[in-house]
Amino acid sequence: MDPISFKLGTKYQWGWLVSLLSDHPEWLNAKVKFFLPNMDLGSRAEGPDPAQRILLQLRELHRQGQATWKAFIHCVCMELEVPLELEVQLMSTWGHGDGFPGPLEMGAESQPEPQLHLGLKRPHQSCESSPRRKQLRRQQLELARRYLQQLKTWAQQRHGGQLPGPGQPLAFPEAYVPPILQWSRATAPFRAQEGAEDGADVRLQDLFGPGAVDRGPRVMVLLGKAGMGKTTLARWLCQRWATGQLDRFLALFLFEFRQLNLLAEAPTLPQLLFQLGLRPEEDPDAVLQFLEWSARRVLLVFDGLDEALHPQPGPGAPGPALALFSGLCRGALLPGCRVLATSRPGKLPDCLPAEAATVHLWGFDGPRVEEYVGRCFGDRPAREAALAELRANGRLRSMCAVPALCRVACLCLRHLLPGMSPGQSVALLPTVTQTYVQMVLALSPRGHRTAETLRGLGKVALGGLEAGKVIFSAADIPPTMMALGAALGLLTSFGACTGPGQRETGYAFTHLSLQEFLAALHLMASPTVDGDVLARHVTLHSRWVLRTKAKLGLWDHLPAFLAGLASPACRPFLAQLAEQGEGWVRAKQATVLQALRRLAARRHTGPKVVELCHCVGETQEPELASLVARSFPGQLSFHNFLLSYADLAALTNVLGHREAPIHLEFEGCPLEPRCPEALAGCGQVESLSFKSRKCGDAFAEALSRSLPTMGSLKKLGRK
Repeated sequence: MDPISFKLGTKYQWGWLVSLLSDHPEWLNAKVKFFLPNMDLGSRAEGPDPAQRILLQLRELHRQGQATWKAFIHCVCMELEVPLELEVQLMSTWGHGDGFPGPLEMGAESQPEPQLHLGLKRPHQSCESSPRRKQLRRQQLELARRYLQQLKTWAQQRHGGQLPGPGQPLAFPEAYVPPILQWSRATAPFRAQEGAEDGADVRLQDLFGPGAVDRGPRVMVLLGKAGMGKTTLARWLCQRWATGQLDRFLALFLFEFRQLNLLAEAPTLPQLLFQLGLRPEEDPDAVLQFLEWSARRVLLVFDGLDEALHPQPGPGAPGPALALFSGLCRGALLPGCRVLATSRPGKLPDCLPAEAATVHLWGFDGPRVEEYVGRCFGDRPAREAALAELRANGRLRSMCAVPALCRVACLCLRHLLPGMSPGQSVALLPTVTQTYVQMVLALSPRGHRTAETLRGLGKVALGGLEAGKVIFSAADIPPTMMALGAALGLLTSFGACTGPGQRETGYAFTHLSLQEFLAALHLMASPTVDGDVLARHVTLHSRWVLRTKAKLGLWDHLPAFLAGLASPACRPFLAQLAEQGEGWVRAKQATVLQALRRLAARRHTGPKVVELCHCVGETQEPELASLVARSFPGQLSFHNFLLSYADLAALTNVLGHREAPIHLEFEGCPLEPRCPEALAGCGQVESLSFKSRKCGDAFAEALSRSLPTMGSLKKLGRK
């Protein structure tokens, strides 16, 4: 094509893009927010002419570079109704080739924003007149007031509830339900003088409501397993503050260690607040001084503390921001401020003060599950149908105790209910893995071949797990995979700071367990993964809470997902994904099952026993369950690690395939309040013992309901 024809053709395509997107402004806004999370749509895309506004948004997308623009074009062709002739032109011009024609007559490039000066200056102590000092003080207060208002607006934009759109199919509006919170037995509640006891349930208003600022613990850690809602709770708190519902705090800042680990060197306090957070429009030193004066009413939330200890696999120094976090906890920085951290169970850093309070986050009980499901289905007939499926499917109710799984289950039910007969969810959603499979099937666009692209996305996910990586750049994910991840809601994006004045767009899978599931799909469906490599990933991990050198990797659920994909029910899905025959898939599944049989022949510590039970339940193989159940000794002991309802449910499921009686002993284990409910009907338990455990009322009530159903129980012990 000659240059003049090429220029005219490109101009035509730009005009057609603007015309098409004029009918889909919400879709375009969602894509701009995905690819440009740092862009303020309110201020950068305003204008009286909708066409000019759309052109401005397209220019911003194009300005990000070839990879981002290609991914956006793939999204347009995949998700919108595009005539075939124009789709061919778009893909040939922007989707595959090396050419990168931009918008014509777009005007001069905007100048880069000036760098924020973050040097800390103290007010000069002089013999100024009192009126002058008062005027400076009033100016400082006005600057702080404006900044705090801007901070609330910014927090609402980043963490406020969004309506589900084509680019965000995993979002549910107004569906947040607070999880169960419980004081750790290792720390005394700060309101013990009012009758609270160790192990008692705690409400969010106890932590952040009236009186908590003056009498609550200054440093607090929320402990919860993956999927229990730690990050969701942190973001919800930020949104609540932004809407004026946590008015005890003048300022609230939320930081994620997964992003802080991207920094090349340790940040200073001003850099943490004003470069990773929102920077003041003017005089950051005055704003910082106001925050220091008001530190007792400042809350800093750090999500993912466990990731700060081991940002990369293997030996190495802690994350670059841990020293600053330590200074905040010790009171060396911003003295008097409140610090809240979330973490998976494991070794906590030594910088936490001895008086720090620990709260366990346990996910959902039965009423919370029903409340969450009810909020996800606004239409009454659909809501009643979903709740009916939930009440008739005990396995599904058990899975929904984990908030992340409850969300996935709701998405599947929303898709399945219109064509499903009552009670069919028992067959369609029997395991965690098959629930994720149904999610992928529900989200996959009709009429598009996505198998190769989905396998490629799984390869990216596995590479990230092996490298200890949960944040990716645009260069890490090819445009076609980026487009599929955006269309299916598998990827999320955000502005990531890598150093002073350095910001780029980061991408992550919407949840760590989703990254593990996609990695498992790659291992099971990729022709480049042989049996030896697959078998090496079928392993068990120890998770002792108090082990001195305990280290948390990114492999919480990968072995269980591999086990779940080895179920015969997953064979047709894997055959379609791998583009192979079922015989080829059966050989892969046999490799996983053989690896599990080898694990069943060994003696394991308590944490590995629990993980093995999860894997066996996912396979739906009764013979394997019987083999594992027979391998258990007559007395099975669990010491010093956290156990959830789902853990005991997995153990009970395996014990159901055992003929000989067994003695269960739990010593020093933090237990979810409703854990005993999982033992209901287990006829193999002859002796049950809970040692060194201060049980709350909820635990005692659950135990009293389960004991009459355990027909072989002869001895119940507590010390």
